[in-house]
Amino acid sequence: MEVVCTPIASLNHGSACLQSANLCSRGTQKNSSMQWQRQWRYNRVSRRSGGRGVWVVAKEATIAPSPSKEGIQTEYDCVVVGGGISGLSTAQALVSKHASTVNKLLLTEANERVGGNIISLEKDGYLWEEGPNSFQPTDAMLTLVVDNGLEDELVLGDPNAPRFILWNGKLRPVPSSPTDLLRFDLMSFGGKLRAGLGAIGLRPAPPDREESIEEFVRRNLGDEVFERLVEPFCSGVYAGDPAKLSMKAAFGRVWRLEQNGGSIIGGAIKAIQERKNSPKPARDLYL
Repeated sequence: MEVVCTPIASLNHGSACLQSANLCSRGTQKNSSMQWQRQWRYNRVSRRSGGRGVWVVAKEATIAPSPSKEGIQTEYDCVVVGGGISGLSTAQALVSKHASTVNKLLLTEANERVGGNIISLEKDGYLWEEGPNSFQPTDAMLTLVVDNGLEDELVLGDPNAPRFILWNGKLRPVPSSPTDLLRFDLMSFGGKLRAGLGAIGLRPAPPDREESIEEFVRRNLGDEVFERLVEPFCSGVYAGDPAKLSMKAAFGRVWRLEQNGGSIIGGAIKAIQERKNSPKPARDLYL
């Protein structure tokens, strides 16, 4: 298996994204110019890959084919365009799970660094995120973390810790239980009423096309829920524009509630009944 990534640069503290495709490159800044110290390693692709390894070639070029016996190798079984989290995860899956089919893989990235919107910066002892700062610990995400040996670097959030949103110059608590819904001051009474009516199904019917997060939330729960609750959440998890992100892809569980139950509340009730009748299988011990 041969993997070529071009060009490639350091992600500083966010190097976990590099590791997710088993790509290694460390950067140092000197005299206002970036000098890359390439590290070439023979890595294990995955703990599940049966010890299969991968040579990773990092080159500073727009597209630099790897050399072969004929002089220049220009044919690849698969080309992944874009070195964001989606591209890196796709490359990881191809390398670890489909190596028998994809023998030569090329990952391309137009920018000087991989990682897409995932940007971690460190200065004067402080670490801050310029992109998403968290993710939902789904089985798929945790599998990706464990496969790359990053489980010891996970910082799990306290599910009982209060959440706050800065709105109109004041930190306002986010409701953490149904009893908080009437008392929290992030939304007006009219906004809460609109959200409640929409949740039980008193809202416009869904269109005959795929909706964005913004369209889905405004239609089902109203403008205030989107602007004061959902939009800040999207920036923290996806660092993307909710007007362009697919609701089905980003929040599939909530999207399916309306599809299965006719409304968000109806779908939630139906999901609870289904869980009682069909208990969820035990989680993979690997996670």
